Amino acid sequence: MADPGGEAAPTLMQPSHVLLAYVDESYTDNHFFLGVVVVDGESAARLESSLNDIVASYAGQFGLSPDTELHGYELFQGEKAWSAVPTRVRINVYARAMNAIGASGARVILRGMDCKRQRERYKYPDPPHEVVLGHTLERINALARGRHDWALVLADEVHTDERHRTNFRDFRRTGTPGYLSSKLPRLLDTIHFGPSHFSRGLQAADLVTFMHRRRQVHTETDARAARANEQIWSGVANAIEHEWYWQP
Repeated sequence: MADPGGEAAPTLMQPSHVLLAYVDESYTDNHFFLGVVVVDGESAARLESSLNDIVASYAGQFGLSPDTELHGYELFQGEKAWSAVPTRVRINVYARAMNAIGASGARVILRGMDCKRQRERYKYPDPPHEVVLGHTLERINALARGRHDWALVLADEVHTDERHRTNFRDFRRTGTPGYLSSKLPRLLDTIHFGPSHFSRGLQAADLVTFMHRRRQVHTETDARAARANEQIWSGVANAIEHEWYWQP
């Protein structure tokens, strides 16, 4: 029997798995990015354990606790929970966390769009998040299909949760927009939103997406900062499954 995407359904002798696709966004006025950390059960457990261990190793120092959130912007800029932490320590934490993501077995998907070009080209441009979300979901679906698995999409809580769920539902009914239109047959249920503070998987997606945007659109004037960025990024470089930046 074939599934809705026209693929042979797994048999009991060929068990399939449900992948967890943790999604986060990072953007400026002119650029919008979504990053995804995709894990199976074993990779998710390894990732959570590793990130917990990293944060726990600094508990009691600089005002940090074992539950401190790994948030890309705050960790990079030294803000909120990370405000008392020296730069060298923050760089080390970020690099260790990215190494943990890369070593966990996770796969990373990165999509982005030039919003300035979109506004210049189209009189009534679609919302950047809607466009990039469609592209991103297509790639999560393709990854799951290639593994004969299924995927559940999880994202950080945002003010437009309901709209994103509606977009997801519409994509599954009529197909994603564009020439690679897909009804996303390998994606299950709806987009599930939760607080990133309680999810190391969502924090991993945040770390990856923030640093990806930083490297793509920000010019570092300090050579030391540029080297630190590359050191941090090297931890996940080999885990990248797909990367594309659309310029309309």
